[in-house]
Amino acid sequence: MEERKRTKFQIYLDILEALAEELKSEPSPQPSKLAHRVNLPYDRFRSCFDYLVQLGLISSNLGKKYAITEKGMEYMREVRRHNEFLRKMGFTNQIAHYS
Repeated sequence: MEERKRTKFQIYLDILEALAEELKSEPSPQPSKLAHRVNLPYDRFRSCFDYLVQLGLISSNLGKKYAITEKGMEYMREVRRHNEFLRKMGFTNQIAHYS
């Protein structure tokens, strides 16, 4: 079975979800651990992560402590809602997410 590439939207969602999960057990997760969790090379992960900080979806305290902002939580809800809509409409091949 051919694996589909993830969209940028899905990669951003994966990063936010991984951060949310890690924050449950660790107050300041290591970026390298998050990169591994979302299956991205560190340099690509860092570029996406920094972009999410720049957009205000993740807050950073001097690069040591991270948190998902309300805007980040809203992004997660909306992308999930969009993916669910696509599933209901039968466009499952348009959802580029793999577990």
